[in-house]
Amino acid sequence: MPYNVELTLFIVAAMTAGLAFLFLFLYGPVKRYLCAHHTVRMYYRKVYRVALDNDFYLINRFSNRTAEQEEFHIDHILIGNKFFYCIRDRYYDGALATKEDNPSWIFFHKNAGRYVPNPLVTNRLRVQRLSLMSGIDESMFISIVLVNDDCYWTPYQPKGHDNYVSSLKDFPKLIEELESGPEDPLDPRDIAVAARDFAELNQTHARG
Repeated sequence: MPYNVELTLFIVAAMTAGLAFLFLFLYGPVKRYLCAHHTVRMYYRKVYRVALDNDFYLINRFSNRTAEQEEFHIDHILIGNKFFYCIRDRYYDGALATKEDNPSWIFFHKNAGRYVPNPLVTNRLRVQRLSLMSGIDESMFISIVLVNDDCYWTPYQPKGHDNYVSSLKDFPKLIEELESGPEDPLDPRDIAVAARDFAELNQTHARG
C-alpha cells in the first residue's frame, strides 16, 4: 500500500477515534448543562415524544389562578386514554432522600445536605386545583414529578397509584404501564372535550 494512502487512513482513523473520545467525554457534562439550564425545553421533548407515539393530547406551560388569585403552574398536562397526567419538571444535580408525604426532602449535593420542598406534595396540590377548576374527578388525575436521569432518589412505596417520581428515561415505560392497567378507557369524545377545556383554562398564552 502506498505511503500516502497509509498516512491518509491513519489520519482518518485518528480523527475518528478522537471525535469518538471527545463525544464520550463531553456527552455527560453537556447533557447535564442542557438539563440544568433548559429544563423545560429538554423535558418537553421527552413528553412530546410520548404524546406523539401514543396519539395523546398535550398541553404545555399551563397556568391559572385559584379563587384567592394565587397563580399556579403545571409544566405539562398529558391526556392519555385512561388518565390525565399532570407533570412537573425538576432538575437535581445530586441525590434525594424522599418520602411521599413529607413536606420537605433532603437534597445532597457535594457532600452537603439541605432541605428542599417535596415536589410530590406541591404537584398533588396542583392536581387538586385543576380537578376543582375543570370539574373532572381527582381520581382521574395522576401526578408525576419528572427528574433528570442522573438524579438518585431513595425508593418509596406510593400509597396509591397516582403519585410518582420518574426519570426521563423511564417516563415512557411508566406511562405505558399505567395506560395498560385494568381501568376502562375514557370515551374519546370526553377526552377531546377535556383537552379543549384545559386549553381554554390555560392563561399562559392569553397573557402573551
